[in-house]
Amino acid sequence: MLYLKGKKASLAAVFLLILVLLAKPVDTSAKIKEVSALENPQWTIVGQVGVTQEESWLQSMCVTENYIVCFENTSNNDDDPDTLLAFYKNDYDENGNPVERYSLAKTVTERDYEHGNGMTYNPNTNEIVIAPSKPRNKENMGVVYKVDGTTLEYKETVTVADSNMRIEAVDYDTETGQYILLEKDKSLNYKFVFTDENFQELYSFDMTGISKKVVCQDFTTSGDYMLVLTTPQDDLGGVSGLLVYSKSQGTQLAYYRLHIDEMGPQEAESIAEISPGHILVAVAVKDPRSIAFFETELQAVFKVTTSVENGDVTGGHDELDEGSNYTVAYNPDEDYELSALSIDGVPQDIAVYPTSYTFENLSSDHTLDVIFTEIPKFDITTSVTNGFIDDTLTVRRDKDGTISYRPKEHYEIDQILIDGVPVENPQDYEKSYDFINVQGPHNIEVQYKEIPSYTITTQVVNGTITKTQPKVYRDEDFTVEYQPLDDYELSYIKVDGTWMQEMPENIMDDYAFQNIQGPHEILVVYQWKYMPYIVFGALWMLALICGIIYGFYVLYTERRRREEEMLRRRVEDRLRLQRELQKRNIDISSYGKK
Repeated sequence: MLYLKGKKASLAAVFLLILVLLAKPVDTSAKIKEVSALENPQWTIVGQVGVTQEESWLQSMCVTENYIVCFENTSNNDDDPDTLLAFYKNDYDENGNPVERYSLAKTVTERDYEHGNGMTYNPNTNEIVIAPSKPRNKENMGVVYKVDGTTLEYKETVTVADSNMRIEAVDYDTETGQYILLEKDKSLNYKFVFTDENFQELYSFDMTGISKKVVCQDFTTSGDYMLVLTTPQDDLGGVSGLLVYSKSQGTQLAYYRLHIDEMGPQEAESIAEISPGHILVAVAVKDPRSIAFFETELQAVFKVTTSVENGDVTGGHDELDEGSNYTVAYNPDEDYELSALSIDGVPQDIAVYPTSYTFENLSSDHTLDVIFTEIPKFDITTSVTNGFIDDTLTVRRDKDGTISYRPKEHYEIDQILIDGVPVENPQDYEKSYDFINVQGPHNIEVQYKEIPSYTITTQVVNGTITKTQPKVYRDEDFTVEYQPLDDYELSYIKVDGTWMQEMPENIMDDYAFQNIQGPHEILVVYQWKYMPYIVFGALWMLALICGIIYGFYVLYTERRRREEEMLRRRVEDRLRLQRELQKRNIDISSYGKK
């Protein structure tokens, strides 16, 4: 049965934390933070359970999503089947039902896995890989065994090294997707071999500086560090050891002694990191023969790995404290916009996180992937009648675009159509039209019409003048030029039916019609420059003749007056005489006759 104990022990160890960047940096996962964190860690025994067979012995351990799986070696001398034991890793089982953590979930005794010195779990394939160490059967040199991570049943045997190498331990790096093999040759030399998921070797490095008296039991990775558990040796004071290697540097960093409470004869067989900073050591206890679990919680740091397409990001960080908050900001390249944001592979609402994302209360590594895509472009197509216009303009969504245009000579704006719809007051857009906050394609059609024209009618007397112009455009100016024949001079000008009363000096040779808004006519009259003298002489002669005629007329009228006066007197005399004779009764009918 499993039972809990309150015994505690200390590990007097110090980790030297060195971060060295190679030409191609190695990605690291969450890891132990401080060197000082391992100065005096508190180890707690969290469970102990008896072995299933009287002579069985714990050899290795690995951690899956739901279980802590231990390998119990039944015998090193025959092919008796070994036992795999699964203990609950969490406070709930794979179905979500509450369970007692570290209690036994199931066991499987199926086949002989040789010594079974090391184990690891690949979450991508849900497979447990068992390293046999030194097998009894020579054909099993350089092989590993694959077991189903849920049923703990055997799947296959895979050759991963040549027959001269023993696979002492194995680990799977979830960050890089690589297997790490701890191999040992016949000369007792160790090396780390890094492979892909198909166990194809990528690179390796030797474990230099290690005594051949030291036996490596198991190892686990914590970020860039590989923690190698060694067996107790007399010259080490009877305690297990812990070698620390750097994956990126390929070298040993430090050695520490592992101190766990005394429980009689025992051997630390396997080590694993359950979660960042949470270290678990499985110990084989001789009396009573059992499996004991010791764990410690060390402060961990986490990594936020970022990637971005078509933009920039504040960058990933692998020294983030547990429980801290970390904000990643991201910005697009020019003419790009945020189209996708994923956190740990899970799509996020980009409207909620348009420029940054904050990881709160960090407790694990995270990934942030940002994709910026090109902002859509839309064409503004153009056409014009009786004028000139810009070519098709391409505008990014949300941006503005301006189309300029101009008429042919003597044409003016008639109509502007935007996407086929006439614009009100097109005169307000005489030279250009602005498309604001473009959200799609547009079309602009500009139509010009001929400016109204008028006739300028010209006439001249005794001279020359600009010909009548049948087409002079509205708002233009037109100047009529004129000049006299020889010996002639300007007499008068008539404009639009009105004689000019005064003729200023500036219109003696031409007349300007300005800002023409209708038809006009002009008549220019020149007279012979000697005409005034002739007229004066003629008038003088006329006056003289008139004077003579008037003189004769005066003499004539005076003579007539005298004759009439004489006649009047005769008539008066006769009438007077007649009156006198009548008074005397005298016949005067013959009066005055001879």
